[in-house]
Amino acid sequence: MTDVSIRPATVADAPTLARLYREAYAMNVDLGFPSRAVEATSADLEGWIREARLFVASDGGKLVGAIRYRDEGKYDPDAPEFGRLAVPPRARGRGHADSLIHHVESVAKRAGHDRLRLRTFDGHPFLPEMYRHRGYEPTRVRELEGAPFDVLHMCKRFDRRK
Repeated sequence: MTDVSIRPATVADAPTLARLYREAYAMNVDLGFPSRAVEATSADLEGWIREARLFVASDGGKLVGAIRYRDEGKYDPDAPEFGRLAVPPRARGRGHADSLIHHVESVAKRAGHDRLRLRTFDGHPFLPEMYRHRGYEPTRVRELEGAPFDVLHMCKRFDRRK
């Protein structure tokens, strides 16, 4: 793992983040999991930055990943959630995803939350297992009509004594 720094995204990051998301999500499309993130524009990223908390990871001054965090989840307003985790192929295997996930877990804990949720592609060849390895457990699968995949909802509960 390298020495990565994490900070809130700014609107000035939007053009670079749009490229980062397109690169990061291209493999999912190739695997049969289409996502709007693969077509992300600077304007899209400006909206994401304004509507939620988007954090970026930088290594040596270059953006190497991003993650979106919401204090109120889309499907459970009583629990925060994260999504849109993105690390482009050139930066994978260096612990950047772990650093970003750990960061949003810390944000949730500091805010007094006892759990953190996420949604991912059900049936994806490695994402559900990656999250299980980090302590997230499946809570339900939501069918998406007309989509080639369903959505797996997962949750990690925090030990309040730590």
